[in-house]
Amino acid sequence: MIPAAQSLYIHIPFCERKCFYCSFVVSVGQKHKINEYLNALRREARQYTGMSVDTVYFGGGTPALLDERQLETLFKIVSENFHLNENCEMTVEANPEGLDALKAKRLKLLGVSRISLGIQSLNDRYLKYLGRCHDSRLALHAFDYLRSAGFNNINLDLMYSFPGQSTAEIKKDVEEIIDLGSEHLSLYALTIEPNSKFYVRDVKLDDDHRRADDYAMIVDLLQNPSAGFRQYEVSNFAKPGYESRHNLSYWQGKNYIGLGIGAHSHIDGRRFWNTPRLQEYLLKMPQGMDIVEDREELSASQRLMEAVLIGLRMNRGVNLREMEERFGCGILPQKYETIISFVKEGFLNREGDILSVTQKGRLVLEELSARLI
Repeated sequence: MIPAAQSLYIHIPFCERKCFYCSFVVSVGQKHKINEYLNALRREARQYTGMSVDTVYFGGGTPALLDERQLETLFKIVSENFHLNENCEMTVEANPEGLDALKAKRLKLLGVSRISLGIQSLNDRYLKYLGRCHDSRLALHAFDYLRSAGFNNINLDLMYSFPGQSTAEIKKDVEEIIDLGSEHLSLYALTIEPNSKFYVRDVKLDDDHRRADDYAMIVDLLQNPSAGFRQYEVSNFAKPGYESRHNLSYWQGKNYIGLGIGAHSHIDGRRFWNTPRLQEYLLKMPQGMDIVEDREELSASQRLMEAVLIGLRMNRGVNLREMEERFGCGILPQKYETIISFVKEGFLNREGDILSVTQKGRLVLEELSARLI
């Protein structure tokens, strides 16, 4: 039986230049791999032919780098295999260097309703620090291309907490982003991942107290009435009516399907994810071989706890009674005691059946979640 009303994520992991955020580099003479990848995606999508989807998200940072024919192929794969429900939200991730006026218009004609633009910063010093392939001028041009093409639902990614970045620099960056007038903003603090170039260089981040103060300042700036944003999740802000429906489906514990390398899927407690290795995916998928890297089956108790923790990312919190009814079980006593202790310590707030995270708790939500897993 084909599950209905899913969210669909498609990973497009290609870049034409070596960038800090890119998963793969397509060098001269290797662009045929994009077409190979699209053929593999087509075969994987056929496993779900007939599935209804409410949201589609083309991610990986670089879908907009595909040429016109490749984009048409990608969207044909979706239209031929999935039923797009009425008012389906269709998002494409793009980096400024991958957009021009013609590409923006083409995406609009293909039915894309939302763009997530990876600006990261409008400070050229920090864009260079990240190894980005664009500068602030190119970022502003990309935004203008999208507006001229008719996009009225644009998310901008904003990063902060670079080593040595002053509070004044953060404030200026946020205010310049606000002035662009996007409908949505996703906020990220710089983190040091193992084996990343920052990890190898032994880059040191600011202390937690400083990062907490910067986060609080940014939240205040974005939620100022003149800015017009409302925080609806720990890292996400939207103007009324422009919350990301795709991300909300994750945070509400709904089913989703992922296509492409490293893509994760979840269907009624069954979670599985594809191989993260491009060559393996290109070899196995066309031959009908299994591309799943691993899978797990969650118990009702695990699904309940996971749904609570994911739901706590949202400002509105979670209704514990509804969650327990949904999964047919209660929160384990030991975990419930931990939740009560977090409430007493001011990290969580409990009003009747509604459990939510306080401002203090948002700053350490990952640690709270780790203690509740």
